[in-house]
Amino acid sequence: MKIDQWSKVALWIIAVMFVLNFAHRVLIARPAQAIGTADQIGRYQITSWATHTGGISYHSGYYILDTVTGKVTNRLAELHPREE
Repeated sequence: MKIDQWSKVALWIIAVMFVLNFAHRVLIARPAQAIGTADQIGRYQITSWATHTGGISYHSGYYILDTVTGKVTNRLAELHPREE
């Protein structure tokens, strides 16, 4: 009887591992792809950023991404000295 219990436990563990493997493949993050037509609304994505360099200066900038072609259409990076 003990062998029968161990077999059931082993089969349950294997079944749970299969379910987790399937869930991982379904829920994994994939890279975004730019798919659509040329006249699509919402074609551009604008992202801005800023950072502090420890009290000496500040950096900021932006870039504009064309989501249909995947290319950066415009970008800017600026250095701002610390104002005292």
